Amino acid sequence: MSAREVSTVRRACGRRRRWACLLTAAVLSTGCYWARSSSQPVPRLAHPPFDRVTQAAQPPFRFAIFGDQKGLAKSGEWDALLRQVSALEPPPLFLLDTGDIVENGTYRDQFVQLEEILSVVDGLPYLLAVGNHEIDDDDTAAKGHVVEFLGDVIGRDQFREERLYYAKTVGPLRLLVLDSNDLVYPARGACRERYSAGARGAEQLSWLADELAQAWEGPTVVAFHHTTILSASKHEGHARCLWNGSYAAHGERTLPEMLIDGGVDVVLTGHTHTYEVLRLTRGGRDMLSVNVSGTSGGSRLARSVSDPLTDFSDRGWDLSGWPGLSQGAFMPPNDIVNQFGLVSVDASGALDCAIYHVGESVPRPCHP
Repeated sequence: MSAREVSTVRRACGRRRRWACLLTAAVLSTGCYWARSSSQPVPRLAHPPFDRVTQAAQPPFRFAIFGDQKGLAKSGEWDALLRQVSALEPPPLFLLDTGDIVENGTYRDQFVQLEEILSVVDGLPYLLAVGNHEIDDDDTAAKGHVVEFLGDVIGRDQFREERLYYAKTVGPLRLLVLDSNDLVYPARGACRERYSAGARGAEQLSWLADELAQAWEGPTVVAFHHTTILSASKHEGHARCLWNGSYAAHGERTLPEMLIDGGVDVVLTGHTHTYEVLRLTRGGRDMLSVNVSGTSGGSRLARSVSDPLTDFSDRGWDLSGWPGLSQGAFMPPNDIVNQFGLVSVDASGALDCAIYHVGESVPRPCHP
């Protein structure tokens, strides 16, 4: 590794833990950026607790959304994203990550490095919709490490090893954060087209149905790692699974049907290393699907779709009962850049969404 690369790493790490920066530089020099050891304990992220910061918050406010950044730490792109987020005026009230925060959550040292990365925004609460990388195929130790790292921020009464999904409210906003891992992977009884969810997935879906059944007059946002629909080909099998799978315990409805029927306005996802926004219509309601995730591991380009209903149907998405589907913002060819989203709640409680390309000051609306 060159002296310039080492210097970049040290600047990105900040000033609080130089020994961790040296560890990072040493790991880079061996060709593997994320440490693969557990020589240090998992730190407890010292960002302010979400509930304490937001308990009296009222609109207008906004929050930043991003995900799949773990592969961008080496290049400094994650640091650049966080610095741009921290410089926003007014600042976001909190951060929401759609998952894949470390390479492999079984290694405790990776959370030490993650703490350094997040020090750029250490004044903001940090929420997580768990991805597949940090829990390493349902590894008990990895899940415990995630909870140890984030429990003080999210709330240890809500975020637990056996239940990595939770609900938050901020003024008029209802935010439901799911663990989509239990709904996607076949080894856990999921992703078999028309299927019954495994025991944990079924428990989570019952919780979701109960949350959505509660009366709520403001906007509702749901976040989880795996997307349900996308124009790119990467992970489209996971997406079709989440879209097409119906649940007998919930009236043979699919997850997207449960969400839109339950009054969800925006769904925030990641996993595919691209961004794309789709507006979905069912039963006279609209719902935005916003996939905003980093270029980690190589971006998978979304593409312009002139007739989404036909295109997605031809590729295996069951769109019966969905009379409207249109494409908004998406990553065009030859525009492989990192990005984050900004969701705003205005004084009336209405939602708005914008996409920022890192390094550009002017945002792009999520949907025309």
